[in-house]
Amino acid sequence: MDEIDLQILRLLEENGRLTHEEISRLLHISRPTVHQRVSKLEKNGVIRGYRCVVDWRKLEQKIKALIFVKVKCQNYSELAGIVVELQIPGVTLLECQRLAGEWCMLLKVRVSAPEDITRLIDHLVKFPEILETSTTFILSTILENEIKEI
Repeated sequence: MDEIDLQILRLLEENGRLTHEEISRLLHISRPTVHQRVSKLEKNGVIRGYRCVVDWRKLEQKIKALIFVKVKCQNYSELAGIVVELQIPGVTLLECQRLAGEWCMLLKVRVSAPEDITRLIDHLVKFPEILETSTTFILSTILENEIKEI
């Protein structure tokens, strides 16, 4: 991987919908070169996929929260898989992260109302492996690409 690959990755990370033609113009390299490099990055797993960024403020689930979870179990991966598969009305699970330290798991969720979080926690504490939870509501977020604009 060289500097051109890194530049392509930065451009695609900022806007995954850029065409190879647009990238070639921005980097002053040929479109076939961009195609070849992007294909190689995809094949090698450097580019794992493309996604859309949702403006949740325009939808009903405007509340974002972090739920820290303490667990005690033999098979963390199995428990995390079950938690990720939970279907709670009004709750969208954005991320489930394994942590080192006092808390074992971090759930990042979107909800329409605080009561939705209550329902989620009520489901979580039914698992005997889950010892404790702590919820923090997110007031605002600054994205990495917005930092340079401040």
